[in-house]
Amino acid sequence: MKIVRALASHRNFARAADELGMSQPSLSRALARLEEAIGAQLFERSRTAVTPTDYAEIVLLRCDALIAGFKDLSQALEFKRGEAERGVRVSIGPFAAEAVGLAGMAAHTTNIRSFQGRFVVRDWRTCLEDVLERRSELAITDTRSALVHPELAAERLGGGPVAFFCDRRHPLAQRAEVTWADVMRFPWAMTLMQGRWLDVLPADLGVAGRCDPSTGDFVPAICVDSFAAMTAAVRNGRAISAAPPAFIEDELERGEFVTLPLQEPWMQMDYGLVWRRDQPWSSGLKRFVETLRRTQIESSF
Repeated sequence: MKIVRALASHRNFARAADELGMSQPSLSRALARLEEAIGAQLFERSRTAVTPTDYAEIVLLRCDALIAGFKDLSQALEFKRGEAERGVRVSIGPFAAEAVGLAGMAAHTTNIRSFQGRFVVRDWRTCLEDVLERRSELAITDTRSALVHPELAAERLGGGPVAFFCDRRHPLAQRAEVTWADVMRFPWAMTLMQGRWLDVLPADLGVAGRCDPSTGDFVPAICVDSFAAMTAAVRNGRAISAAPPAFIEDELERGEFVTLPLQEPWMQMDYGLVWRRDQPWSSGLKRFVETLRRTQIESSF
């Protein structure tokens, strides 16, 4: 299929062979075997050009889907072959990791000593890409973002209201009232945010962040991939951030952080499980998710 596509694109054996990383004689022999197998000539050859026949046009209409399908099949088989050696691979969003993901991992490894796994904390977009490209079996991240991908399935685990917070020495810390114009005057320290938030945020983003023109995502001024980095940025500068109050309960009790009096109904965090519909769960992943659900029930999140 790749040979037919390359020849149709270049109309030249030498350039097609170069694209495919093979010698011209090898390409010619492979094409001859293919034509013999299907019982039809795919290309008219002349001294100056290579022209697809009607049979080649039939192949070309279907070859992209076939190549993509075979690549997907190969990746799935390779993932399965390495499953025993690699163990469970899970990508976790920063808020989900703080809420339940890392606690679930700790509980699972304590109960099952033979467990092998790799857990990586990533922004929501990379979490989905890891699952889509089979780098991870499972993601624990924003479930609404997964709905735009028909090949993904999702199950909500939890979430709740979020609040803006800042260091106690921040200029907004002592305000009895805070407006959107106020919070846009300061850099936001958060993870990458879905473009849907731009629909509810003020049109003037100020210094809070920017819109990525290529993806439509909201990129905070201080864009980080872990909750610890968010809180560090708040402690060490004029940045503000947002999270469920339970995440910063200790800091609030000690008086280090202050929540800001700004709340909207849409300021909610949701997270859950995301996986590929066509990829069966391994036994190790099934056991991990069982532990994760028990941990979630006992969690304050």
